[in-house]
Amino acid sequence: MLEKHTVITPIAVNDLENAIVFYGEVLGLKQISMQYPGAQFESNGGIIGIHQSPLAGSSLATCAWWMVDDVEGMVKTLKSKGIQFEKNYDLPHVSRKGGVYLLSDTQRAAWFKDPDGNVLGFGNF
Repeated sequence: MLEKHTVITPIAVNDLENAIVFYGEVLGLKQISMQYPGAQFESNGGIIGIHQSPLAGSSLATCAWWMVDDVEGMVKTLKSKGIQFEKNYDLPHVSRKGGVYLLSDTQRAAWFKDPDGNVLGFGNF
């Protein structure tokens, strides 16, 4: 039933204006609406919905995940925009090179945070 409907990934933020700049300009997502209580961005068919909340950044889990072909290239691109990647995840049997976690011979992943401390990530699997 739900597979026929668009998924909106809600992300709580403290500063809506700052988050709009981050998700739109830094991450390059297209803003598709601005309505109470926040804004929505399109990401290749999916939707990221940001809204103000006092709970922003309180989850230690990944809030949104993107599938990318070139993890190392994406890390390089986002680093050039000021993104700092997480380096303190202690994952069993996983090594790290720079901001990229080497999950297997071919699988890569990287995690970073938005300005409110929400954990975001991407990988090639």
